[in-house]
Amino acid sequence: MREGGNPDAPPAPQGSENHFAPSGFCRFARGVRLALLPVAAVLAAAVAGAPDPAEAHGRLGAAEGRCRLFIGPDIMNFTGYLPEASKNEFCEDIPATGPMIMVLDAEQDELRDMKIELRIVKDVGGEAKENEDLQAVTVAYREPKSYPTGTVNFEHTFDDPGYFVGIVTVTGDHGERWVSRFPFSVGKSFMRDLPVYLTLGLGTLAAFVIYLVHRRRETAATKAHKPPPAPPPTTPDEDHGPEATPAE
Repeated sequence: MREGGNPDAPPAPQGSENHFAPSGFCRFARGVRLALLPVAAVLAAAVAGAPDPAEAHGRLGAAEGRCRLFIGPDIMNFTGYLPEASKNEFCEDIPATGPMIMVLDAEQDELRDMKIELRIVKDVGGEAKENEDLQAVTVAYREPKSYPTGTVNFEHTFDDPGYFVGIVTVTGDHGERWVSRFPFSVGKSFMRDLPVYLTLGLGTLAAFVIYLVHRRRETAATKAHKPPPAPPPTTPDEDHGPEATPAE
């Protein structure tokens, strides 16, 4: 007999385990972490392998709807064309090989009185390696020259895809010397964005797996705590009739 209670009363039902209870939630959170580990690994590799934003495109970037090249305190508007592949303009990476036209327009008048040198080199991993044999890695070159109109047209044909660095050097009569570098790719746009696509794809897959695991556990928990069906009602035995009372 239990103290303070009715001895004939049925025992109080134990609370069913909620699948959102702390233990269940911890298991679910652990599953989430395990599912996201591959995504985190790919994302870390992509971030580690990708160049720093300031290094990726150097002093070249889009602003106010224009592609601008920052040279010292001055700015030149940059426009690229692929006359044989597309009439669309490009700012940084060149989508395909073939003839390419770069146009640089100076915004400040002082650039028109200075000499501008243009060079395109293969991306070999930094200035130190470039300077070991600059001529060997140079694929196109325009000697220093002043442009009174402020517009520089530069044409080159890229026969093979790859990674390159554009180098613009500006020198003045008073000892000014400004250098702007902007790495870019030719026919490699998809490969540059491939880590992003892989990360997004793995993230979507991981989210779908988490959803399936959680739904399966929720269904199993619901079935486990569902009360058993009530037994069917019993009826008197029609063959024997009512139970006879023994005679006294």
